[in-house]
Amino acid sequence: MTGRMNHVDKEWTRRQVEAYRRHYDDYKLFGEVLERILRQVAARLAPMAIVQTRHKTIASFAEKCQRKKAKYSDAINQFTDLCGGRVIVHTADEVRAVSGFIQAHFEIDQENTIDVSQRLKPTEFGYRSVHYIIRFKPGIFPNKEIAVEVPPILLDDKRFPNRRAEVQVRTILEHAWADMAHDLAYKSPFKIPVRWEREFAGVAAMLESADKTFSRIKEGLRTYATSYGAYMTEEQMREEIKLLEVILGYDTGNAELAGRVGKLAITLGDWQKAIDVLSLHVDSGCPFVLRDLGVALCKKHRDKPGSREFQYGRNCLEKACETTAEDSDSVASLAGTWKNIDNDKARGLYGRAFQLDPSNPYPLENYLDLSVAATGDASIVSLLTPAIELAVKSCQSQADVGVNLPWAYFMMGKFFLFLGRPYDSLEAYAKAIQLSAATWLIDTALVSLEKLKIAADELSGYQWVWRLLLLGKAARLKDATVKGSEVRKKISALSLRNKKSIEGPVVVVAGGCDVAVEGQMKAYKNLILEAFADFKGTLISGGTTDGISGLVGELGEACRGAIRTIGYLPKAVSEGPSVDFRYSEICKTAGSAYSPLEPLQYWIDIHADGIDFAQVKVLGINGGIISAMEYRIALALGAEVGIVGESGREAAKLVQDEKWAGSAKLLLLPADAMTLKAFVGRGGVRLDKDIRERLAKEIHKSYCLTRKERMIADDPSMFNWEDLPDVLKESNARQADHIFEKLQKIGYTVKKPAKPEADPFTFTDDEVEVLAKIEHGRWIVERLLDGWTHGEEKDITGKKSPFLVSWLNLPEEMKELDRASVRKIPECLAEAGLEICRQNS
Repeated sequence: MTGRMNHVDKEWTRRQVEAYRRHYDDYKLFGEVLERILRQVAARLAPMAIVQTRHKTIASFAEKCQRKKAKYSDAINQFTDLCGGRVIVHTADEVRAVSGFIQAHFEIDQENTIDVSQRLKPTEFGYRSVHYIIRFKPGIFPNKEIAVEVPPILLDDKRFPNRRAEVQVRTILEHAWADMAHDLAYKSPFKIPVRWEREFAGVAAMLESADKTFSRIKEGLRTYATSYGAYMTEEQMREEIKLLEVILGYDTGNAELAGRVGKLAITLGDWQKAIDVLSLHVDSGCPFVLRDLGVALCKKHRDKPGSREFQYGRNCLEKACETTAEDSDSVASLAGTWKNIDNDKARGLYGRAFQLDPSNPYPLENYLDLSVAATGDASIVSLLTPAIELAVKSCQSQADVGVNLPWAYFMMGKFFLFLGRPYDSLEAYAKAIQLSAATWLIDTALVSLEKLKIAADELSGYQWVWRLLLLGKAARLKDATVKGSEVRKKISALSLRNKKSIEGPVVVVAGGCDVAVEGQMKAYKNLILEAFADFKGTLISGGTTDGISGLVGELGEACRGAIRTIGYLPKAVSEGPSVDFRYSEICKTAGSAYSPLEPLQYWIDIHADGIDFAQVKVLGINGGIISAMEYRIALALGAEVGIVGESGREAAKLVQDEKWAGSAKLLLLPADAMTLKAFVGRGGVRLDKDIRERLAKEIHKSYCLTRKERMIADDPSMFNWEDLPDVLKESNARQADHIFEKLQKIGYTVKKPAKPEADPFTFTDDEVEVLAKIEHGRWIVERLLDGWTHGEEKDITGKKSPFLVSWLNLPEEMKELDRASVRKIPECLAEAGLEICRQNS
């Protein structure tokens, strides 16, 4: 409290107020000019910001004089907030951007400037804001960025001695704290009770956390918004360009709009379109225009780095770096123009880009590559481990929202190599390969990896990744091409095939071989034996007597002649007691222990023997870390992977892994022998077109009659044949194809009737049950391949069904529908002019 005023105090106050009254209009003018400048700053750096300025009223000045007279003897020249401004932005990143502008363009009174966040202890939360005490500097305004003239009086220390203003920069949540808590708690004439101080601190903590979250979301959305390929198809991007060009025709000087067109064109790889649009705005001074124009020019003329066009592109990038030194992307893009021309210069620029933005993984990856190549070792990794770990998080953030793919995974894979995490590296590379729509993407990653070959011995997992990339490239190339032939030669050189060639069909059986799950895996014996009972082809597995591998050995022994089994083992353990010599052949890799080298080797051998990866099937039951890699490598190479998810461990984890669960060729199979049989045995007979369509129509007619009482409105499967969607017509046709396979299982075949009116054929109840189980398994695999998943309720639009379960778990009413369907087989065949008879009769 101020106490009683005496005559001296009153006189001092009168003189101070009169002095302020004389400069009142100067402070008013100060506020008006400051507001115009801050609004133009906000328009560039924080478009949604709230800008406020004010000058103290005479009454407010008089009151502050009285309350602060003990501290200030010459208030008119000592007060720093007689004019004030406030910029309220959305995120902490915008606070930093606006603060950076203020520091660069105003004279700062450092003694009185306060960053409140810096005075809070690590354990404290509270009012966090930046308070600058500023003066206008001569010769700064106006400029290219801010078109505001500063009146001479605001630059004259003699005529306007205390020409200072307080500018606060805060987020909107900090502003809420200031208005609702700070003024109440810290400007109150009484001490706040401890209970309420705790409440204030709790709110402040939540607001601080929310601020950080908003910043992350905004940055993520900004990145996503400019990553057009993440949410637009190529056709949509081209349509968007046409739309924006129409709008640009009405506002030809709009550099921001032109930049959007240019970025879309770059995403499409249409370098000339980007050049044509951006060149018209090169004098706008916009850094992003210069950067993207430079990128487009250098990309278009990358094969002629000495050309005038390439040099002009590099010049644009250099100007972009000069205009905005904080743009890591511009500096990294400039660095790319020097790669393989002057690698030392490129490395220096990548290092600079990394220092500007340590969270940007692209410059860090290139800096590491060039450093390892220059020094011949990976010693630099230990110095940059924290940065590499941060880069992994950045890559993961990009991948989570579908931007910068597949590069985010390619970079992640390399960073994991540097960090000594080979399994994580292999998985990231596998995902990148799966997402690579074109061969050049994988080839680029392969070339990049090979630059590290000089330090391969220091990078655990290097050889795994190199083999996987080579296989991924082979999966995208046709053997008839020159590149395809070159890749096949490289892979053939790595092959262990020195005996009989692998012949299709090929099924890889992977899963639990650990002693801890030995008993559980034995429970799958009958399932495996029944699923492969009629299989003829090659089975590949682990080659030991343990777990799933042992079941494959047993199956091979039981079906010798029909099934050829090949086991893959590391050389160091290939003579041990657990080697299963019931296998037709054991292949020994150079490994010293079980690792992904074995699955990579069998894919190498499969390709060397001319088998298309897409025709190979992988059946997964349970499994540990190596099986986890087997499943993911197979998906990356385009093989079909059927997982018995309820078997646990890595099989269960795979179908719950968001990165892989949506893979088109990943099927979650129930533990049902007929479903597994349908999965591993697909691709049999296909009927002649005429008989196929006739049978398909009869099957559909029978289905509609069977389901008539259960008909659901608007169910497309109940439409007349002429109106039936093509996908459902094909489904009926595939069921027709499968009739012959079903009949063979119970000893029947089909022929044209010897007499026009043959006696109707009827299956026994046991035969109906067998056929119904087979049909249910076939139907499950068909639905899974069409993208259906298990759901508690049937959802045709969402492709969910509660009936994608084993026969054992299928409701009785649905079993009866399958039985009714197979009972109709003789009738359908008769309508198509065929009859059932015993085989060899």
